Amino acid sequence: MPNAERRPRRRPGENRERLLQAGISAFGLYGYQGASTSDIAARAGVPQPHVYTNFRTKQELFLACVSRAAELLGEAGPDGDGDGDEQAARLMLQAVAALGTEGSLGGELGERLTALRASIGEQAFESLLLRGARGLLPAVPAPSGRR
Repeated sequence: MPNAERRPRRRPGENRERLLQAGISAFGLYGYQGASTSDIAARAGVPQPHVYTNFRTKQELFLACVSRAAELLGEAGPDGDGDGDEQAARLMLQAVAALGTEGSLGGELGERLTALRASIGEQAFESLLLRGARGLLPAVPAPSGRR
């Protein structure tokens, strides 16, 4: 039997952390409905079954990603400009969008978003959502002067 190259064992909790990071990115780009757990697993570099080893449902993973993104934003402040902050801002925009479409998410998701808005303030929360929207739009060149 040929020697299959084995990846080194990960520390306890490392797969969960990788899934959260990948989930923040995927859910931020594609929303709750558009992101798949198989894509998230691939982004995290873990086998698909590990998603459900760490999170009972896709909904649980989504809520955990929203909570982690809120923590990251709270640490960096609402005007953070790192890549992780940009991903977190996109996820918050997608989370607000999911409030209206995902009935089973509504209560817990609404509580988490309300808590974030209260902690950073209404104006900063609106700025965060605008930043998330800008992060989803393709880059548009500045208009040239009219003649």
